[in-house]
Amino acid sequence: MGSGDIDFRFLETRFAGSAGARDAFERLIADIVGIVHPDVQEIQANPGDWGIDAYVGDLGRGGEVHIWQSKYFINGFGTTQQGDVRESYKSAQKAAKANGYKIASWTLCIPCELDGPMLTWWEGWKKRTSKADTLTVNLDTAGGLRRRLQAPAAAAVRNHYFSPIFPLPPTTADPEEPRGLEELVDNTKYDGALFVRQMDEAGLPETFAAREAFFNAEILEREVTDKGVQPEISALSTWRVRVSSTWSTAFNTACQMSADRRFPQLYSEVLGGIETSHAQEAASLRAHVLHGVGLLHQAVDNGRAGWVRDWRDVAEVHRAPIPSIASGLNNEEGREEVS
Repeated sequence: MGSGDIDFRFLETRFAGSAGARDAFERLIADIVGIVHPDVQEIQANPGDWGIDAYVGDLGRGGEVHIWQSKYFINGFGTTQQGDVRESYKSAQKAAKANGYKIASWTLCIPCELDGPMLTWWEGWKKRTSKADTLTVNLDTAGGLRRRLQAPAAAAVRNHYFSPIFPLPPTTADPEEPRGLEELVDNTKYDGALFVRQMDEAGLPETFAAREAFFNAEILEREVTDKGVQPEISALSTWRVRVSSTWSTAFNTACQMSADRRFPQLYSEVLGGIETSHAQEAASLRAHVLHGVGLLHQAVDNGRAGWVRDWRDVAEVHRAPIPSIASGLNNEEGREEVS
């Protein structure tokens, strides 16, 4: 299948069966939303997902959120699916009431189309629900999702989900070898880096593995950029988005669970999430999941993530210029001349 073809059933081939396709469709919806709303968040089921697959907004008490609910109804929409939709919506409202936030909009995303009778049911349910709960209810079906994915801005997302994991090699050549990991010899490398400082702020004293992962991510980025193969460039961009989403979901959850500055479990949860859930992204680049950990540390180093509640302040202070002794002396001399 070429990158221009969009058949949602292909997700079952790309992601190892219907269960993998269902999970991939949830991530796909979040990534589509992320094209317009970079601050989109996902919720990990632990044990429930609050009736949310992706959202934009504030889940804190008094906050307001826009919710996207994905349902992998690949074989069509009937009375059984009606019940699933009602239950998902009830779960979302129950969680909102229990946690004190308000749902501003609720969007159902499905990889199929509705026939006439089902459209009639949807329009009736939508009007009743919108009026009763004072919110906007939307529906994105296969056609609408396909058109979103065909937009130029969606190229990286489209290529990730609807291109083969590996390009077909020439018949006379062997496939390229998987990329390995390089050992970092100098354990002082990156001493002044922001990602190391952010770990120090979080009370994470052992930073060598992070430095080594960062080092390998730099190698991966340089190789992909130098080769200039568009599918690999798109795959790397998609992986960065997924890494950022994994961090932000865990960070928001940590903020809700604790008012402290430090979050003892955040670092291990994010790294564990990358190592267990990013195998497909690694495979698309013939890379190792630890390259993904390195991409995370790159995001921290670029001031887009951190490990303490006030990580933005840490980044700002780290990047502030330090006045030199010479400039201080010049200022003193200037004051003397004026006097």
